[in-house]
Amino acid sequence: MIDDTVKRTITVNLTRRKATDILDTVVSAYGLACRQVKGIFMVSEGIPKTPSSYLLSDIDSISTQYVLAPNAKSLLPVFLQDHVKTNPEQNSVILSAPPDVLRKFREDIRQFDIPASQIMIDVLMVEFTDSGAREFSLKWDWTNATRQVAVDAPAGSLFYRTLVTLPDAFNAGLKSLVTQGKARVKANPRIATVSGQKAGIFIGKQRYLSTPVAITGGSDGSMIQTNSIDAGVRLDMTPFTGGEGEIIIDIHPEISVLSALDPKTGLPDRSTRRANTTVRVRDGETVILGGLTQQETISTRTRMPILGDLPLLGPLFRTTDSKESSTEMAIFITPRILSTTGHLPAEDEKKLRERFLQGDAPKGKAP
Repeated sequence: MIDDTVKRTITVNLTRRKATDILDTVVSAYGLACRQVKGIFMVSEGIPKTPSSYLLSDIDSISTQYVLAPNAKSLLPVFLQDHVKTNPEQNSVILSAPPDVLRKFREDIRQFDIPASQIMIDVLMVEFTDSGAREFSLKWDWTNATRQVAVDAPAGSLFYRTLVTLPDAFNAGLKSLVTQGKARVKANPRIATVSGQKAGIFIGKQRYLSTPVAITGGSDGSMIQTNSIDAGVRLDMTPFTGGEGEIIIDIHPEISVLSALDPKTGLPDRSTRRANTTVRVRDGETVILGGLTQQETISTRTRMPILGDLPLLGPLFRTTDSKESSTEMAIFITPRILSTTGHLPAEDEKKLRERFLQGDAPKGKAP
């Protein structure tokens, strides 16, 4: 019995085959469904479009464990996506179809619903003075970058270099520069994310405005209204596992500084250093981003009350002091692939525990 909604023209040549085999061949080749009901083989459309074909179908809801339901739907064959529904509350995909189609539906989801690798990213942000940057460059020879990348910044250009491991004397050299006032550690966070998912770090402050301003902030690059402006260090990273212990990182660093309010608009000026680059490293290697330079001029005006406002004699009681500074931001990024349980290798876990315990150990005693 064939549903009257099924309209096909087929050409087959089969010999010495059972009737059930012939039906299976035709049904599977043309995307139809067949079910035996009380000795009668009933053929209908593979995807139910009418009540008669719906009676021969079942409904199945599959909760995905590692893939979001909308992403799971987009990974299915194109012809099937229009018939698949999603349930965000249960993170599941739902399909109404004959048993054979549902069986293939479950198999397809099982193939791509697998856990993605977790990646831990260790970040060190250091701001060097002009002399500190030169001293650091000469000591570690980091100016011999392997690649030059253009950057949208007020001054300078971005370069990066990869190191298998940071030298043992790196921390001691950096501590020496910090003690001399030639370097300042802005942040040293550690963040974990799933391969393909963005991880963001922001360290700074917000200045709230009395008048909302339009900035680029929408997911599609559209303009949005906001009554606050961020200033500080922002680092957005999207790591991907490349196989065989390799990691690809899409890096977007941004350093911004707020200055005094504009006398006309009443809004603060915002100086920004920004860069975009994609690098490939091996598990545990360190990426050094440099070249994010910035020059600032700070003017300080002082005056004596009342006397400084006199028409002719006022300038004698007012002083202006200008100070120029040049800094360079260096970012050290070390990605590590975590195990399925979210841990580093045993030796690295031991070093990490010792690092934290040492900070809490009493003076004069070993951790």
